[in-house]
Amino acid sequence: MSKSVLLLGASGRTGRLVLRLALDGGHRVTALVRSEKRLADAPDSRLTKVVGEACDPATLRQLVPGHDVVVSTLGPRWPTRAAAAVYPDSAAAFVPAMEEAGVRRLLVTSSALLFEQRTCTAWLLRRAVPSVVHGAASMEAVVRRSDLDFTLVRTSFLDDSDDPAHRLGVDALPDAPGSVSRLAVARYLLSQIEAEEGHRRRVVGLCR
Repeated sequence: MSKSVLLLGASGRTGRLVLRLALDGGHRVTALVRSEKRLADAPDSRLTKVVGEACDPATLRQLVPGHDVVVSTLGPRWPTRAAAAVYPDSAAAFVPAMEEAGVRRLLVTSSALLFEQRTCTAWLLRRAVPSVVHGAASMEAVVRRSDLDFTLVRTSFLDDSDDPAHRLGVDALPDAPGSVSRLAVARYLLSQIEAEEGHRRRVVGLCR
């Protein structure tokens, strides 16, 4: 069944893949972008481009109504406090907008560093990018306090390979995690867009 999807982060590397897969699957997508030029190469009658800020509550209140699912692939380009603020700031915008509009299904990408991995590598990484860990944790806290049917998708390091292989853990990250491709993440998100039930109100870990 065709779904109406509001996609935040549509012009990012993961977001573009979600957009392509969703359109190829026959879904209708509203893509919120900072500049329409960022999606100038994606013409499709089922695609609506809206220029605006994903962290602006007023913009989200206008856009959310009428959609079946909201997907956020937003994340910091750099591991700085200012960049990582996109996590909680966007959640503070889309969660109340969804609750007000009665749109319940939410898919959000997050960081696998939030899993309690007791390894030296995980400890070092968490110490290296504390702003990302704090920002993602703050975003997840906002989502968890809501009554939405959310899936928090914590991913290991992302790469741009064409390898769709991945392992999935529910409420856990599979052992010996490797990086995972953005394509694999996009395919998982599409599967949850299309699923009648899916991993609702759960955290999943994706890795290779």
